[in-house]
Amino acid sequence: MELDDLKQAWQSLDRQLQRQNTLQLQQYRESKLRGIGKTLRPLFWGQLVQMAFGLGFVVLGVWMWRIGHGVTMPLFVAGIISHVYGIAAIIASGVMLGHIAKIDASLPVVEVQHRLLRMRRAYLISGMVVGLPWWVLWVVPLFAIAALQAMKAGGSATDIPMWLWLCLAGGTIGLFGTLVFHHWLHRPGREALAKRMDDGAAGGSLRRAQAQLDELKRFMAE
Repeated sequence: MELDDLKQAWQSLDRQLQRQNTLQLQQYRESKLRGIGKTLRPLFWGQLVQMAFGLGFVVLGVWMWRIGHGVTMPLFVAGIISHVYGIAAIIASGVMLGHIAKIDASLPVVEVQHRLLRMRRAYLISGMVVGLPWWVLWVVPLFAIAALQAMKAGGSATDIPMWLWLCLAGGTIGLFGTLVFHHWLHRPGREALAKRMDDGAAGGSLRRAQAQLDELKRFMAE
């Protein structure tokens, strides 16, 4: 009987230890996943800033195309371009904020990994949508200002200084070159270089979040 009592006590202790280990692992997992959410906060605030930036471009664009409509074509076109760009920047930020909101500490680790990967892809696409147009977009307000000044001076709205046309041409060449390089980079045989470039463009918050998730996966696998 004493041996049976000892076996039962041992089994009870073993079950308690297993429950305790399971609970501690669950707490550690949730703590790590909550930490990933905190790591993504700079990205969250950055998207809010980008959304405000896009809203500013929408307001600027509306102002320019309303003034330029039927009066000066360069100002009207500049306003439309700025308006469309602002909307695109707001949409890109909204998509990223949606991805950030989907990171939940109660989710399985594998699901969190999939969501981080989708967020990373969305971030890279967002960066291209918002960043690449700046090769030429920075010239657009200058074109609008030059058109207004030409009209105030009694000239034509199409009297744009040559240096602005050269800036626009240079930006167009830079944009085209960037797209060609991106296409070349993602051709077969350059996967390692493409991964390094994508990792660099992914942003610090996403890289740290992925590192935390990798650490959690290694711990759970041990």
